[in-house]
Amino acid sequence: MRKLSKRTLARIISFLVTGIIVVTLFTISAVAKAKEFERKTEAMYQKSLAEACEYLGDIDTVLLKGLYSESAASQSSMCADLWMDAYEAKNAISSLPIADIDMERCYSFLSKVAEYAKAAEKKIAAGQKLKSEEHGTFLSIQKKTAALAAGFEKIQKIYLGTGEKISGGIDFSFAVPRTIASSHATGEGLNSLNKNLSSAPKLIFDGPYSDAVNTKEPQMLREHKTVSLKKATATAESFLKNESGRLDYQNETEGNIPCYAFQKGNAYLLISKKGGKIVSYNSSQTPSKSDFGEKDCLTIAENALKKLGYRNMQCDYYESAGHILTANFHAMEGEVNLYTDLVKVKINRESGKLCGFDATSYLTNHCVRSLEFKLSAKQCTGAVSPYLKIKTIKKALIPTAGEKEALCYEFRTLTAEGNELLVFIDAASGEEKDILILEIGENSVLTK
Repeated sequence: MRKLSKRTLARIISFLVTGIIVVTLFTISAVAKAKEFERKTEAMYQKSLAEACEYLGDIDTVLLKGLYSESAASQSSMCADLWMDAYEAKNAISSLPIADIDMERCYSFLSKVAEYAKAAEKKIAAGQKLKSEEHGTFLSIQKKTAALAAGFEKIQKIYLGTGEKISGGIDFSFAVPRTIASSHATGEGLNSLNKNLSSAPKLIFDGPYSDAVNTKEPQMLREHKTVSLKKATATAESFLKNESGRLDYQNETEGNIPCYAFQKGNAYLLISKKGGKIVSYNSSQTPSKSDFGEKDCLTIAENALKKLGYRNMQCDYYESAGHILTANFHAMEGEVNLYTDLVKVKINRESGKLCGFDATSYLTNHCVRSLEFKLSAKQCTGAVSPYLKIKTIKKALIPTAGEKEALCYEFRTLTAEGNELLVFIDAASGEEKDILILEIGENSVLTK
């Protein structure tokens, strides 16, 4: 047998090494491409899941409000939003890899919801009112959609909490990815959702009108003169005297209320240039436990407001989360609730100290007003849906479009299913102005 020469052996070894390098580089490239494909696919699935949750939640909220409105405009708007959200929800769900489960029942349900809403919208546009049978149908749709919304939210939380990939992940053997239906996290849940479609709604909001955007000139600061930086610094030093660190002036801020900005340790403070009022304060220190109860924190918040010169303030809506209680206080003028004049207060439940404050809404809206109610509460009661049971009636001032305000009667009502709604009826026209969903939780009283 002929022996290989050293040169031939070297060539063979060289070819083998080169081949191994080429295969290795190819494999690395293929794995990188596969991982990039997995990343993009996962991002797409996460987006579709988030959109499914959003649109299903919107359907639930739109229906719960629209069902108990006596306004033709509100009902027409409900139908328009409903059929658009139903189509978008169907598209989002169909984009998910749910091949192992027959979702035709779900898709058919959402298609029928859209078709029914379109038909109802045309009927309202023709000047006809929705009958009790149609009210019942929409109520059934609301219950079933609430089930889908709650179920998909649960699925989303599972993936966010466990880090499991919706696609199931791509391993180095290039096996076919698992589908969302095959995953232990969601398969059983989706089957149950698709078959049963029944649950209760879940609604959260940070108090009525707390996020209203105001662009008008701050009413409370109109007659005030501009204060010097020196005076604003003295106010900041007094307010932040218990904060650790050195007080530093940051800059001047623009916007609806021009301010001087200060920082001391973990605290950030804005003081209005006009009038030298404290506009907002925030401490980034994170509490780790709740030593103070909610009632105690509300009392602390109320006392803090009094020290800052805010009198006749009332808190109806609050939330406790992350060991911080956030309370929305609104001004009272006699027996009228001024929901336009809000101050948000945060209390650290570990230390029992003020850790957040925002008076932007109050400083923008508070002024002397004429609070004349032309119609009586009894005259406005007829504008409340007959499907609602009235529990209490209050007087309220609420913001409306175009930086305007409306005096209303606030009817706190109850549906046959146990949902609480706030219905606002204009005290001048007797027409419905707004409907909010009230949610009373273990650690919160909120609206949406």
